[in-house]
Amino acid sequence: MNTPRSYSGISTLNHWITALLVIAMLVLGFVAAYAPSENTGDYILGVHVALGFFVFWFILWRMVWRLHEGFPPNQGRTRFEYLAAYWMHRLILLALVFQVITGPLYIFTEGEAINVFGWFSVSLPLKSLEVLHEPAESVHIILGVYLLPAMIGLHFLGAARHYLTKRQETPADLS
Repeated sequence: MNTPRSYSGISTLNHWITALLVIAMLVLGFVAAYAPSENTGDYILGVHVALGFFVFWFILWRMVWRLHEGFPPNQGRTRFEYLAAYWMHRLILLALVFQVITGPLYIFTEGEAINVFGWFSVSLPLKSLEVLHEPAESVHIILGVYLLPAMIGLHFLGAARHYLTKRQETPADLS
């Protein structure tokens, strides 16, 4: 693992694509849960699951890239700011990994397949692991409804504070 001075262009792009995908998945999940009818909820949940297939691969790519590239070191932040950012980044990435694993897991352990927009279906024969169905569903829902939105909110507030209070770098700081 490398220790870059700052985030690379690929990491920045990964971040914003992930942000858009996660927001889309959270909105679809919430809308499906509170849909006015079961048919509407099922349709929206189908879109959530189909998009989730692609989110799964992107999150895995993002995780591998982050582990390969590493995280930038503490640069001018207080110890508290550094630790808060250190743990929040890792917890959000870990939560995303749990989300993209538990989502398919609770579908596959019910003996169902993931229908990807009617283009193709993906299935793993995990019905024999149905004991994992309820725990996977609970983890997916608790993370998606409560923990991940809270962590994203804290991340946003920390980023806003960082960018609004960041001191201007001088040429001497860059050497």
